[in-house]
Amino acid sequence: MTDTRFGLSDWTTHWSSQNQASVSQRFFSWYRKAVFARTVAYFANRYFAARGVFLEAGSGTSETSGRIDKSMGRVLVACDFVRSVLTQCHPIMDVRAAADIFRLPLADNTLDGVWNVGVMEHFLHPDIDRILSELRRVLKPGGVIILLWPATDSLPQKGLRLVEWFVNRRGRAPKFRFHPDEISKLRSSAEGREILIRNGLELITVDWGLRSLMAFKTVVGRKAIGQPT
Repeated sequence: MTDTRFGLSDWTTHWSSQNQASVSQRFFSWYRKAVFARTVAYFANRYFAARGVFLEAGSGTSETSGRIDKSMGRVLVACDFVRSVLTQCHPIMDVRAAADIFRLPLADNTLDGVWNVGVMEHFLHPDIDRILSELRRVLKPGGVIILLWPATDSLPQKGLRLVEWFVNRRGRAPKFRFHPDEISKLRSSAEGREILIRNGLELITVDWGLRSLMAFKTVVGRKAIGQPT
């Protein structure tokens, strides 16, 4: 993965110890564990098989994964292209892998499920299709994909953008932002369905976001049985 195209430097800075020690990022860390982790656990425990191997593709610290039930034998893999953030991973993760979401170092039909939180909105749609094609490749037939995706009507996101606007109106340099730019927020539940279907995945549901306090819509799909790659 090249630094310029995919923002490796942006994400390395975002996940740096210095940035994560800021007041805002400490708050987000608490919020991920207190709110988003419950949301992820609900969808993972409902739609993933009780046992198998499951990949968080674009894991960051995996703080949102800390409540997933592993009691029946789920193996959880954290994957991120910022190698340094994997040292901060939540201990619930069994394996940590530094890898490119576009070219996962996995054989076809390997995983029972994949998920991520706040990843897809950072890519343009041609790249979103490439990511979903790669995730579909590594999923077993019947494997489930769960995407927690900020929407254009996300109330918490609107609040963050307002704070950024107030901070930046004085011409601060470099421009202040809570995280790298979100360029492809989900516009509607219908768009979530269309994205899955055009990438060869069966729709299970699109949840409108109450469990995440309206921060994310959750798009859940499945690789069809009998679809080997």
